[in-house]
Amino acid sequence: MRLVLLVFLVSSFVICQDQNEKFVTAPFEKGMPREIFFKWENASYSEIDIGEFYKALYVVSRDSFNSAKNCSLFFITQNGFSYNDISFVLKEKKIYETSISLTTQEEDTLSPLKLILNLDEKSLKYRWDNKDMANYEHPTIVGEYKLKVGNVFPQVEVETAKGTWSNKEKNKIIVINWWATSCLPCIEEIPGLSQLVEKYPKDKVEFVAIAWDKKNHAKFISKHKFSYLQGFGDKKLTKLFGEAFPRNIILNKKGIILYNQTGGLKDTYLELEKIIEGNL
Repeated sequence: MRLVLLVFLVSSFVICQDQNEKFVTAPFEKGMPREIFFKWENASYSEIDIGEFYKALYVVSRDSFNSAKNCSLFFITQNGFSYNDISFVLKEKKIYETSISLTTQEEDTLSPLKLILNLDEKSLKYRWDNKDMANYEHPTIVGEYKLKVGNVFPQVEVETAKGTWSNKEKNKIIVINWWATSCLPCIEEIPGLSQLVEKYPKDKVEFVAIAWDKKNHAKFISKHKFSYLQGFGDKKLTKLFGEAFPRNIILNKKGIILYNQTGGLKDTYLELEKIIEGNL
């Protein structure tokens, strides 16, 4: 039944014209997609063609698209789902639009997704703004993620309380933690990460934590011990690392990325430890 439903939705996409521009119309379905366990009583959803980059992509409205508020974009993967809220902008009476920048599960940048919501017609239209607009029904990769495993990590300079830290010519394993003081998973993993610092000599492994929010850092550190060298983020580093927290990265002695993962747990340090031990 699940497979039949998805096939029906995909086959129901209708090509349309909107102000001389081509869009795909995504039909509404009452309720919630089966992959999502949220129980939103008045919800409706539309499926967006995401190609091979996710298992499925849905626009879900809590009030059956009676307003441009309370809409979310749900990404379905083999391991579950994640979602982001959508902010529509009023284009004309009861017609709203937005353009969303998305990434793949490997964090490559996809072509922008344009959505138009017409509340009078109860319609949702979309297109992928590819360089070749003859292909607007499916997304393409427009930018490769710089921090993929196997790539050389770029040289960075990080402000610290004691000056500037750089990864230039270290000839040692470097472990980077990108975090925020308001991030609960970040806080949860700190005790385990601090254990790693005590285990390895400084001439073999260097640990650097870069806090996204410098403003709250001093107050936070006064209450929570974090043994990593403490640095502070800026616009350039935020662009490099992104705004998902925490992110843990391990570089080998030549600066090649061995590991790069977002998400924090109490036992994150055990996974990092395996990578470090295998590359000393």
